[in-house]
Amino acid sequence: MAARDRKLFVCAGEDLPEKQYIILDLLYRNQPHSGIVFRFNGALYAYLNQCVHMPRALNCQRDTIFDEKRALLRCSMHGIVYEPETGRSLSTMCHGEKLQALRLDESDGKVYIIDKRVSPVHAG
Repeated sequence: MAARDRKLFVCAGEDLPEKQYIILDLLYRNQPHSGIVFRFNGALYAYLNQCVHMPRALNCQRDTIFDEKRALLRCSMHGIVYEPETGRSLSTMCHGEKLQALRLDESDGKVYIIDKRVSPVHAG
């Protein structure tokens, strides 16, 4: 399969309601990572699940990627907050740095990561 044709199935669109998220294992540039996929204000977003401050998953200490008001993404280790729509840090520390965005597609009622840098953990 050509890289441009690669699709990594995430879930059925109906299984990802507003402000809910899915964390999935994937390979990013052939290295193991996890990704986060969520719906926010009706749109879908995906990022590598890795804080820009330290290489830790956003949900490394709490089972959530959102702040208490569910208005921002938040790293549970140091509290760095990010705009959900852009992945840009709003915290003084790391201000302006961005989470690594991943390309998504929602078609035929299914959500896919379509980023050429991403492949499934178990190909085949």
